Amino acid sequence: MSLKGKGNASKILSSVNEEERNTAFAKAKARAFTQRRNLLKHESAFMICGVSGDPGTGKTGICLDCRTEEEKKTHWVFVLDFDEGAEPTWRQHWSSDDKVFIYNPHVYKDDMTIDYLATADMARFFIGMVKEAIETKKISLEDEEEEIEVEAVKAIVFDGLDTWLDTTNMIARLNHIKGNDPRQADKVKMVPTQWFARTQEYQRLFKAACQLECHKFFITHMKEVHDGFEVVGQKPDWEKSTTAKLYQHIYTYREERNGKTSLYAKVTKSKTNATNEGQSFLIFENQKGKVTWNGLPEVKENNL
Repeated sequence: MSLKGKGNASKILSSVNEEERNTAFAKAKARAFTQRRNLLKHESAFMICGVSGDPGTGKTGICLDCRTEEEKKTHWVFVLDFDEGAEPTWRQHWSSDDKVFIYNPHVYKDDMTIDYLATADMARFFIGMVKEAIETKKISLEDEEEEIEVEAVKAIVFDGLDTWLDTTNMIARLNHIKGNDPRQADKVKMVPTQWFARTQEYQRLFKAACQLECHKFFITHMKEVHDGFEVVGQKPDWEKSTTAKLYQHIYTYREERNGKTSLYAKVTKSKTNATNEGQSFLIFENQKGKVTWNGLPEVKENNL
C-alpha cells in the first residue's frame, strides 16, 4: 500500500514537472518572438555609444546634440549627470530646450560627504523613470499629482562613467569595512577578489541603461597609462569590460594652430557603420572668436 502510494506520488510529481517545463518553454518562445518583433519594428539598432576624451573636447556637446531639428520638437534627451558638467553646456547652447532633462544623482549627508549607496539608488531610480517615459509616454509625479507628457525619447546620456566607477569603488570599500566612514574606507587595502562587488554594482547600472529602448551615450574622461613611472599613453577611465559592450566608440580631442582651436571626434569603433571607423570629424572651431559648431551629423542621423 505504501509503495503504491509512493508510485502514484512519483507519477503526479513527474506530471507536474512536465507541465512546468512545457509552460516555461512556451513562455521562453513567447519572449523570444516578442524580442524579435521589437527588433523588426526598428529600422536600425539603438546606439550604445561610448564617448571618451579630455575635459573640454566636446564630449557632452555631441551627445546633447543628438536630435535633428524636427526631433527637437518631440523627442526628449535624459542626462544622468554624475560628472556634474552637463548643465553649463546645456545652458550655453540648449537653455531654451525643456526637453533636455538633466539629473544629478549625488546625495550628501549632513556632514557634506557623499552617501554612496543613496547616490547609486538615485541613479537607478532615474533610469527607471526614463524606462517609464519610454513605455507610457509620460512621467507621473505622484506627490504633486502631475504628469509630464513625453512624446518620444531619443537618448539617455550617462555623463561621467569614471565618477560612477569611483562611486562603486567606495561602495565596495565601505562594504569591506562594514562602516560608513569614507575616510576609513580610503585606507583599505583591497585584494583583486574583493573587487567583484564593485564590478557587479557598476555593471548593474550600466546594463540597466543598455536595456532602454532609446540611444545610449556613455561619457568618460581619459586616464594615464603607466609603464613603471613613465606615462606611455591614455585610455578611457571606465571599468575594463565596458569597451567590449559598446556598439560605437568616439574619442574627442583638441588641436590648436595659428590662433585657431578645433575639436575633433574620431570614431575608433563602429559595429553599425564600418566606413566611419578611423575617421575624424570636425565638431567645433573657434577662429579668432568666430565660433562654428558642427556637431556630429552621423549621431543625429543614427549613421555612426
